[in-house]
Amino acid sequence: MNIRDLLFIAALSTSVTQVRAEAPGEPEPVPVNPYAPISAWAVCPPQPERDFDLRLQGDPKLAPTHLSGDLAERGADGALILIGNAEARRGAQRLRAERITYDETTAISTAEGQVRYDEPTLRILGSHGTLWMDEDRGEMYNTRFWFYDRHGRGEAKKTWLVEPGVTKYRSASYTTCPQDSNTWMVRGSKVTIDENEGTGVVRNARLAIKGVPILYTPYLSFPIDDRRKTGFLTPSIGSSDNSGLEIRTPFYINLAPNYDATITPRYLEDRGTQLITDFRYLRPNQEGKISVEYLNSDDITGDDRSRFTLKDKSRFGPNLTTGINYDRVSDKKYLQDLGDSLSLASVSFLKRGGNFEYTTSWWQLGAQVDDYQTLDQTIAENNRPYQLLPRVTFRATPPLRPLGLESALNSELVRFDANKRVTADRVDLWPELSRPLRRSAFETIPRAGVRYTAYKLDKQDPGVSNNLSRTTPFFSLDNTVYFERSLELGGNSYTQTLEPRLFYLYVKGSNQDDIPQFDASQPTFSYRELFEINRFNGADRMGDANQVALAVTTRFLDPDTGAEKLRASVGELFYFANRNVTLNNGAPQDETRSDIAGEMELALSRSWTGKADMVWNPRDTVTERANARIQYNPGFRKIANLSYRYIKGSQNQIDASILWPLSPSWHAIGRWYYDIGDSQKLETLAGFEYDSCCWGLRFVTRDYIDDASKKNNRIYMAQIVLKGLAGFGSNIESLLQNGILGYSERPTD
Repeated sequence: MNIRDLLFIAALSTSVTQVRAEAPGEPEPVPVNPYAPISAWAVCPPQPERDFDLRLQGDPKLAPTHLSGDLAERGADGALILIGNAEARRGAQRLRAERITYDETTAISTAEGQVRYDEPTLRILGSHGTLWMDEDRGEMYNTRFWFYDRHGRGEAKKTWLVEPGVTKYRSASYTTCPQDSNTWMVRGSKVTIDENEGTGVVRNARLAIKGVPILYTPYLSFPIDDRRKTGFLTPSIGSSDNSGLEIRTPFYINLAPNYDATITPRYLEDRGTQLITDFRYLRPNQEGKISVEYLNSDDITGDDRSRFTLKDKSRFGPNLTTGINYDRVSDKKYLQDLGDSLSLASVSFLKRGGNFEYTTSWWQLGAQVDDYQTLDQTIAENNRPYQLLPRVTFRATPPLRPLGLESALNSELVRFDANKRVTADRVDLWPELSRPLRRSAFETIPRAGVRYTAYKLDKQDPGVSNNLSRTTPFFSLDNTVYFERSLELGGNSYTQTLEPRLFYLYVKGSNQDDIPQFDASQPTFSYRELFEINRFNGADRMGDANQVALAVTTRFLDPDTGAEKLRASVGELFYFANRNVTLNNGAPQDETRSDIAGEMELALSRSWTGKADMVWNPRDTVTERANARIQYNPGFRKIANLSYRYIKGSQNQIDASILWPLSPSWHAIGRWYYDIGDSQKLETLAGFEYDSCCWGLRFVTRDYIDDASKKNNRIYMAQIVLKGLAGFGSNIESLLQNGILGYSERPTD
């Protein structure tokens, strides 16, 4: 038994047994959801406790003022003086001090000695200050302040309470680090925090890391919530073998509530400076994005290089939708050299097209045009996709069902166009009737129909007809029986089903050797292919058939919830006649039985899930194809994946990835993608995440083989996150989302 068989059997046989013990008489603990996202401040010490509840019901302008103190006396000017544990409270405001003088005429409170001011999300401590309670404003001196919602704190020589939600500070500092740590600190001569607008402004801003100044700007404006604001975004830094050091400095422009743009100079050490612009728009029934990339005189190639993309989705009323997807690059190696996604380097074609769909409750009309830019010039002209100019489809499932008959129509009109190749107009009509009979223990679905396909060809060889057609009637009978029983397994109760299925198919043969192939292909054989009417993709080939599929499915269901814990299926085709229609007009296929196809999916618990499929050749007793994947995910950002992929003669690969906490602050990141047949690493990814209370660090190194050049490449990516402020460095998330199944970003705010 080889490693392929061992891995596949392991994926099929994995199971989990959960045991929970409770001490008699103890109350059951409150359940905690381990999959809930953790707080960005989970590793922080507790903030100062709020020993009050300032939530206010009703209109704050009508709230009364409450005064208290150990001693109260009336001053010569008529003001009320509170001494010792003095407190003035109105609505959602509270002022405490050793001494408070309150003017009943003006509602002004003057505080001295250990002054403390509280709002629902703000606390300020100071030496002295004044509060105009009726006007919701005030000022305090020599202050320390805390923002509870943003986990922020700071100090200022003077603080102004301008209006509800707006505060100003002079000679201020700010950080989200805990009280005994100033890992990073922002200082400014003047600071304004406007929670109503979601913005902050700092004059003469200085950022220090561990007390070392690293950044100065005379003016800094930044968002303090999710609302958009014009300004520089966090720069990113990276490195690659293709272009060397890379630095991006994006500038965001908030044009309108439903329009925005980003302009990004991208410095590439070995190539020059590229300019990237993105424009986004959002309307009630439309959304889209326009992107332009331009690099003047690449230092390596000497050429001007560019890319233009347009994506648009629009809706006109409840039934009509349209879409545009256009992508063009200046040269065939653009994505390999300059693409901003690691998955783009292996793209062979760029699709450009548009479509519209009109949909009702029982019919759908659609049209599309498609064109392709070929990037891989090694692909022969005859193997490149045709232009669709246009493709019109009509599908209908009428609601009328006389005598229980169900009807359907699939139809298509398409124009295939290309240079120096046969072109065509093709009509494809596929009407059918069925009469389902469904009961609790069985299901029978007879179906009959006919497929008519006609061509008007151009650029045919001399003597070859320009008008061809094909008519292929078909009939199928799909039968499934359902058995079930109760089952105890591993101390758990299940309902097990057994579902034998017999699917008979007859398709009348028709000689199709003269019909060119415009979009025909052979799908990968799998379990679901056992029940397809046509064994080919596209309309250029309609496979003849006289066959029966025998299959069986079993399911393990939770008897209380009906949740499917495991599903496994296996089946095979048995042929009663040769298959004379082939994709390339080759010799008839005369096997009397197909390969055996199976698939399985398990979800024994939320922690353990898996999928597997396999195709086995019983004639040669070999495995033709096998895929297996198992994932262990016991909680938020606790993921381990193991996958195996095998195709006889072409693929034999293992893919393992992990994201795992080593402690509350440290996470390990890794991926190992290995080709067993070639004894070669296809990709290795290694890194870590460190998360402290107020800052975080991510570092990843990736070695991979470029699909296009077949060369080994290495990149390094690092990112520093100052929580509640900004992140600096490479955008690592897209890389990890592609490399680690189930990856989710750690909250940073």
